[in-house]
Amino acid sequence: MMLQKAQITEQQLKKAQAQVRRMAAELERSRDLRRVIVHVDMDAFYAAVEMRDSPELTDIPMAVGSMSMLSTSNYHARKFGVRAAMPGFIAKKLCPSLVIVPTNFDKYRAVSQEIREIFADYDPHFMPMSLDEAYLDLTDHLEQRQSWPDSLRTHFHLIITRSNFFLFCKEEDSIELPQETVPEMDLSPVLFEDGPSSSPCLIHECAAGDGVFEVFGKSIEEAVREMRFRIEQKTMLTASAGIAPNMMLAKVCSDKNKPNGQYRLPSTREAVMEFVQNLPVRKVFGIGKVSEKMLNALDISSCSHLGQKMALLSLLFSETAWHHFMQVSLGLGSTIIPRHEERKSMSTERTFKELNIAEEQLSLCRELCENLAEDMKKEGLKVVTEGSLSLAACDS
Repeated sequence: MMLQKAQITEQQLKKAQAQVRRMAAELERSRDLRRVIVHVDMDAFYAAVEMRDSPELTDIPMAVGSMSMLSTSNYHARKFGVRAAMPGFIAKKLCPSLVIVPTNFDKYRAVSQEIREIFADYDPHFMPMSLDEAYLDLTDHLEQRQSWPDSLRTHFHLIITRSNFFLFCKEEDSIELPQETVPEMDLSPVLFEDGPSSSPCLIHECAAGDGVFEVFGKSIEEAVREMRFRIEQKTMLTASAGIAPNMMLAKVCSDKNKPNGQYRLPSTREAVMEFVQNLPVRKVFGIGKVSEKMLNALDISSCSHLGQKMALLSLLFSETAWHHFMQVSLGLGSTIIPRHEERKSMSTERTFKELNIAEEQLSLCRELCENLAEDMKKEGLKVVTEGSLSLAACDS
């Protein structure tokens, strides 16, 4: 790439700059700031579920997965450099005291379903990305919320007794507990020592003496805080959220005040451009480690640098890649959350330990190819090959 850069002439660069200006003007005309997109991401989801169910794991470094591969880790383990998608045997070298808990996807799916039931109250057509994250369009909900009475925005707190019974206080059920059984309120296990235990709130005592409740406001910040509150009350787990005019920015924002927090980016061009200026390129979904290294080689580390060197990028990268960089530099992203997209690819994978023998590696590759071919056959697809190389999949 650097050799290609050295051969670019001034004339080519000027021509590219004109093309970039035209495209930037066209993209600006398409900017839509009317939608309210929210990205919700559960905090260390698998690890948080395991810590909730096994409190003895809360204060020690732990991860979920196996010696071959980790799915996630708690925040104690992350201080040692333990991360998701890291082989467990490497994580153990970084943190010898790490406790690895086997994955239990049936349990995680059940908890995820509880969370999704809450999402559906705010956007019936929300888009789940995995068991622990989703995109929601709260534009319609926010409009409807303006006419809601206080009763529809009132939610009761969960009371935790010393005997570990969890009681939901409801308006129609008066529950009287001896005063000595009610400790200071703690809405969820302390999963993150560097994050708040719960969102700040205005708590009211019920006249009937059956608990405490909170009345949430009508703003988008209050709607999202209410949603996170309900998730915490129902699952004893915390979530982080990002609020922005499009999906790309919402995802970045959800990481801004993590864990157990939320961040809203105002829906104005000025706010979006200011936010994007100092945003590291690695924070943007779709720009991975390889792309980051290539951009760094061109002295590009922030999204503002993307805009400054867009003409050069258009000459070095594919059209699809530099168009994406252009959108990122302008803070643009999809404002329409896709619904029930058609499947565009199929894959198979296998997690394994250290494998150094070439014959074993080739054997594994053949096994993976056979598994993928079998999956495609079940879907009514076939593989078109040339020699020993698979080129494409097409309808049979």
